[in-house]
Parts: sequence; C-alpha cells; structure tokens
Amino acid sequence: MGPRTHVVILNWNGRRYVRDCLDSVFAQTHEDAKIFVVDNGSTDGSAEFIRDAFPEAVLIALPENLHFARGTNAGVEAALRDPACEFVITLNNDTRSDPEFVASLVKAAQEGRVGMVAAKLLFMDRPTILNTTGICPTRDGSGVDRGWNQRDEGQFDGETDVFAPTAGAALYRRSLFDRVGLFDADFVAYYEDLDLAWRARLAGWETRFAPRAVVYHKYSGSSSYQSAWKTYQGERNRIWNLVQNYPLQYLAEGIPWNGLRVLAALRRRLAPARHPSPPGAGAGQGPTFAEFAAATVRARLDAYAGLRRALQKRRMRHAYRRVDNPTVGRWLRHYGVPIKAMPVN
Repeated sequence: MGPRTHVVILNWNGRRYVRDCLDSVFAQTHEDAKIFVVDNGSTDGSAEFIRDAFPEAVLIALPENLHFARGTNAGVEAALRDPACEFVITLNNDTRSDPEFVASLVKAAQEGRVGMVAAKLLFMDRPTILNTTGICPTRDGSGVDRGWNQRDEGQFDGETDVFAPTAGAALYRRSLFDRVGLFDADFVAYYEDLDLAWRARLAGWETRFAPRAVVYHKYSGSSSYQSAWKTYQGERNRIWNLVQNYPLQYLAEGIPWNGLRVLAALRRRLAPARHPSPPGAGAGQGPTFAEFAAATVRARLDAYAGLRRALQKRRMRHAYRRVDNPTVGRWLRHYGVPIKAMPVN
C-alpha cells in the first residue's frame, strides 16, 4: 500500500474511448487509489455506460459541459474531500495507461519539494512516437510539448526535472492545491495546466518526469487537433498566462516570439501542402486562413478585455511567491525552447 492517490478522469462524449481508459486504470499495481470520473454533460450515453460497467468508480455527472478547467476541478475537489488523499492524478479519457503508471508517478514524488510529476505520453495510433514528456515554457507565454512528435528511442528516459506536466496525465501533491489553488476556471481549456505549473513553481515547487509512467493518448480525441475554438483558447490563455506569471522584464520578449509563431501558423494555412500537420496527430483539418485569423484577433481582444482580472491574479501571486526574477530567467533559459526549435504546428 502506497500513499493514497486518487485519479480524476474527465469525460465528455468519450464512449468510444473510456472503456479502455478505465480498464487500464483499474489494472494499476498501486492499490490505495480511488477513481473519480467527471462526466461533462455527455450526450453519447457514456455517463450511463460508466455507471453500469464500472460501479467501483465514483461518477460525478455534471449537467453541462464545463470544459477542462472547471470540469477537472470538480473531480479534484471531490478527491480532496478525503483527508487521507496525498496525491491527485489527472487523466484524459482518451488514454490507455500501463500498469505501473500510477506507481511510477507516486515514486517520483517522494521528495517533499516535488509538487508535480509528468508522465510519458505516446500517441495511441503511433505508439513509438512521443506526444509529450512535459511542457517547456516559451518567451511568449505559451508552452511546447517536450519531445513532441519525436520517435521514442529512450532519449527522454532519465528521471529528470522538467518545467511542467501536461494535465492529460499528471500527478499533483495535495498541499500544492492547498497553497496555490486549482486550475484557473477562466482559462476554460488549454494552458490551464501551464498556468498552474507557473503558480506552483513561483511558490517553490518542482516538477519531475517519470519515464516509466507510460500513457498512450488518442490525441485530441475529444476536440479537433486544429480548430478555430482551440486557436482562440490557446491565444487568449497565452496572453493571460504571460501577464499573470511572467516578470515584467520578460513581457516585452514575448512580442517577437509570438510574431514568429503566428507567421509560422499563417504560412501553414496559406501553403498546407508544404507545411502539413503531423500524421495521425489528431482529428480534423483545422481552420481556414480566415477562420484562424478571426479566432486570433477575437482571442486577443478578449484577452485584453480581461487584463484587469489577470493583473489582480498577478498581484495574488505575491502571497506565496518564493522565487526571484533571476530564477525565472534561468527557468526560461534552461527549460525553454529556442525560436529555431519552435514546432510549426
């Protein structure tokens, strides 16, 4: 019996994936765990299926789709009501985890200063290709998956420190949530895990990568890999993450970085044959040039409209912040991605 660790799985219309996900979670070698499934107002019968096929799981059926941040928070809050719960694992419904997944995450979190642990995610349809081994911060407030779309040849198999985990398969220490809060509900979806990691790191927590915590991921199984909505969410949340967490001296550096990212995205949409999306990375063909441009403009306008609230949250960080600006600069240099290495997609 290890530390009590609860697993929170967010489901939205995932009937075709959730059986494999839950079968693999209930086959874990780590024994002291409870499984919470938050159903985000599904209309495909998956909530009823989960209730009937997996009565051991705690089903939290929400009346509507609250998206990732608020939906996952509902599960985390339920898990934290157990006073014996030491760790919470968040897991996407479109995944299949190896039997040592939970045990490996817990093992990597034994040092008290480790507040987060990142898993190794491989594409389910391309099981030798990496989805992520953690998130790398960029100068413009966004994040890049470490190892994205690379062949897994063991190059990331060291048990090392990384900047942040992806919440699609991650462990969080209970006391981290107690200190810095849960996922920011205003983010709705995308980069809410990056924002949480920034808050946790500013409070002094570290992140470990657990290479034996292996998960196979049907990437963007619940949303299109390239959609106008995802473009909007990512761009708006990038700006809020930048404003809420980055020292002022690094804010200006985000302008050229983001300019290059946008140019790369526009180039892909203007010449898709020359700059195709990764094979098998997700569903959908993505927005047109006009849709992408409209989503980006609308995202920026909405982000700027929310700057007052973002600045309020920035000031709230001072209550628990334990690191100085030079330390943040070292993070960006050590964990960050050079402009020339930025992925086109």
